[in-house]
Amino acid sequence: MNTQDVVSLSDQYLSRMYKHSFAFAPDRGVDDIVYSKDGEPYIDLYAGVSIVNVGWSNRNVVKAVEGQISKLFHMTSTYYLDYMALLAKRLAEVSPGGALTKSFFTNSGSESNETAISLVKRVSRRPYILALHRSFHGRTFYAMSALGQAMWKTGLGPFAPVVFAPEPFCYRCPLGHQGCPDCGYACVKYMEDVFRCEVGGESIAAMLVEPMLANGGMIIPPEGYFREVKQLLDKYGIMLIVDEVQSGNGRTGKMWGIEHFGVVPDVLTTSKAIANGLPLGVTLYRASLDEELRPGESYSTLGGNALSCVAAIEVLNELQGGIVERAGETGSYFKRRLEQLKDKHAVIGDVRGIGLFLGLDLVKDRTTKEPAKEVAARYQQELFRRRILVGLGGIDGNVVRIEPPLILSRDHVDESVEAFDDALSAIGC
Repeated sequence: MNTQDVVSLSDQYLSRMYKHSFAFAPDRGVDDIVYSKDGEPYIDLYAGVSIVNVGWSNRNVVKAVEGQISKLFHMTSTYYLDYMALLAKRLAEVSPGGALTKSFFTNSGSESNETAISLVKRVSRRPYILALHRSFHGRTFYAMSALGQAMWKTGLGPFAPVVFAPEPFCYRCPLGHQGCPDCGYACVKYMEDVFRCEVGGESIAAMLVEPMLANGGMIIPPEGYFREVKQLLDKYGIMLIVDEVQSGNGRTGKMWGIEHFGVVPDVLTTSKAIANGLPLGVTLYRASLDEELRPGESYSTLGGNALSCVAAIEVLNELQGGIVERAGETGSYFKRRLEQLKDKHAVIGDVRGIGLFLGLDLVKDRTTKEPAKEVAARYQQELFRRRILVGLGGIDGNVVRIEPPLILSRDHVDESVEAFDDALSAIGC
């Protein structure tokens, strides 16, 4: 089948709820390159939405899966399973501060967040969750309830009990401040107003938060943000859940995004890149919380699938073999090149990111910072024509998302930046 055959068949039989950015049908991937059904190579700066961190067709991951596939595809977790136990041990060892030593396996990030929410509510016996505006935690019921973007939720309420606080978006501060820490972390102080005016801090079980907001616009909180947050949460006995579905697994130059902020959470969720694209999610949490839970309180039929678990063990081997450090170095270089591009093109209002978690905020005017949504859509198409794959994010769809495989080569960084420059010139920006 060629690309047009796939497009025609998809249009005829797939749900209209699937959104396609352009007529692209991938056939195979190798390292940081994806080949179309027509045999054309594309530099992949999106990694299947931050999924293949250790590269497409990683040989060691493939070998591990091939070794398991003739034994068991899957087995119920009502039995004792070696691959689940071994992976749980590895995850405990690499968890923030080595403090999260219990694992519960699921199929996805959404399900991992659902599990985390259920866990903290059972332990605390408190009804509410605190979340941030512009956040994204998945499409299942409670994960969507905690999603801070109305466009994904309109018409689907009422939702589960969640209260929201302003996001730490310094480039477009929701509270009108010019910068942090001069603002005194006003967005954190506002959380206490939420407690006083909405439900009371003693009614909140946990705060669910992304260390860096991906779908919300590649937002990086200021350095001291989470220390301020943790101090406030501790005051009210509120637990901290960090959603590392996109910021984790080495993407930011550290194993977990939260490690940039010097805070250890009570619960951590991740998925996507943990098994390099095989369906796997995990909820990691402190052992002290486990003492309050009962066997059988949660179950995931396919969670902890054998193929996914052995893949995840090999992913951790790869990440600990130097790929995480490489992501930090390549990301710093990529960001410098993008900042040079900003000096040339006024449409780039902001370049932000850590490691290979990068975003270009496109604006109509740098003074007003009005989002350039239409320009971003055209830009994505121009990059596709130049065989560069990127994503778009942000509530206004104006942020170019750069989340490539962590093994992205320097040559492909340079080639991509040249294409970025050329594409902006082509659309008159």
